[in-house]
Amino acid sequence: MSAPGWIPLLRRWWAAGVAVMLTAALWPERGFVAIWDGNVYLRCVVDAAAHGLTLDSLHCGEHQAQLYMGLLALSQLPSPGNTTLLLSANAALGAAALVAWWDVLRRLLPGEAWWAERALLVTLLAIHPVVLATLVQVNTDFGVLVFFLITLRNLVARRYEWAALSALFLCLSKETGVLVYGIMLATHLLFRLFEDRDAFGRRLARLARATMLGAAPLACYGAFLWWWAVSHHASALWNPGVHQRPLDAFRWFDFESVVLRSELALIFVLGFMWIPTGAVLATFAAGVRRTLAGLPDRPLHHVEGRLAGFLATLAALLTYALTAYRTWSNPRYFVILVPMLLLCGLLALVQLRVTPTLRRAGLVLFGVLLLSAERRAWDPVSRRLFGTFSVGPTDMYRVAGITHEFGGRGIDQLGYNLQLTGFHHAQNAVFAALRPTDSTVILFPRRVNWQVSSPLDARTFARTAALHGTVTPRYLDESELARLPEPLPRELWFLDLANDPDTLAIRSLHHQKYVEAGTDAYTARSHTIVVRHMVRR
Repeated sequence: MSAPGWIPLLRRWWAAGVAVMLTAALWPERGFVAIWDGNVYLRCVVDAAAHGLTLDSLHCGEHQAQLYMGLLALSQLPSPGNTTLLLSANAALGAAALVAWWDVLRRLLPGEAWWAERALLVTLLAIHPVVLATLVQVNTDFGVLVFFLITLRNLVARRYEWAALSALFLCLSKETGVLVYGIMLATHLLFRLFEDRDAFGRRLARLARATMLGAAPLACYGAFLWWWAVSHHASALWNPGVHQRPLDAFRWFDFESVVLRSELALIFVLGFMWIPTGAVLATFAAGVRRTLAGLPDRPLHHVEGRLAGFLATLAALLTYALTAYRTWSNPRYFVILVPMLLLCGLLALVQLRVTPTLRRAGLVLFGVLLLSAERRAWDPVSRRLFGTFSVGPTDMYRVAGITHEFGGRGIDQLGYNLQLTGFHHAQNAVFAALRPTDSTVILFPRRVNWQVSSPLDARTFARTAALHGTVTPRYLDESELARLPEPLPRELWFLDLANDPDTLAIRSLHHQKYVEAGTDAYTARSHTIVVRHMVRR
């Protein structure tokens, strides 16, 4: 099975093409100041770089994420608050993860005949909207994705010393990383135990060293949690605040939950992911038909069968484990499943006997759809399933529309593509026009006020993460305003954000005897913020 003649040319330039696409997507966001949960992590990293890197200062968002947050903080040492350096650090880690993913695919799909499929799968992962949004919006889940892929590569290559090191970074990227690594290690060891026909005792002996090295990060993590709980007199694990204990969030055998339905929709449908999901379901249906007809399974020709079985099993186990933990419908929680579903979609096409030409054409077409969805919510299936709401010139998916979190529109739930940065750029347009001072009162709706504000550059009035040369308006929401002692501010500017689904904040202002003195709309990056100048009677 020889490679087509156009592959050498693609091979020479595809990495440069991926770099160009990533640069085109990320460069416009070099000044993006993270919002919502991302703002918590951003401030944590910047403050740690400015005041000292310690286990406590890198305990960001109450997560045990010290190693990944530490890497981001190192990027801030030359200039705390420099978002370009922060984005570059995440992009470099992302590039390392792509290299690791390439190596896994090289072992799974060996030979020149599979080169195009490998290159296209890496490209699809690099340009996937959820991956890009998770990279740009500072958070711990991107660290989990990066070190998941690096650890997966090390396990597949049986480089257990390196696997132990990368797994320690995985565990200390977020608590989710411990769960992911435990499943990954157990599945790997089980597959290795039964991979050959040697004597069972000899197989166990060969696994002893791998098990000891593989378990070392888990032992270190357990010791760290014990030390933290003893020294800090508090729980060492993050608690989402909706359960009495962190482990109460697991619902292993609850298959009726609306949260589960939302999670499955995020994984298998959102943003054209229903396409690889459809290929997997078609393969499953074909397998059932062959089984009922008494026919043998179709082999995966020219594919490393054991590794394919390991990766498919790992994908299923991770999907079950991650969806058993029920909190909120944030797409970044499931970003590590993106490469697994893309791979399963390709293997499904192979098993369905789709020709190489059609496979590659399908992957290219899917890549075009992903590129078109980086800043637009136009997938017709996702629009129908989740619903949409207007942000001005364009719409966004109501990602929380299944569970109705935060009024059904969401905050972090909207981190499914780079549209989320519109909230930042539209604010910049507002503040450039208002030119606020420290005494200017800016009011956001309470429902969506979580970490949406930031200091402003004293010269340009753009949102900034810098620690000096800034001005910070008096940010409030309607509840905070109502609790202020008299006299209340004579005037304020109310920013009517598109993800606030009702007029409760405006009604509260009217109750406080504020009336509209004027209304303006500011649009940037296809996102509009309506600003109401409110004056007290």
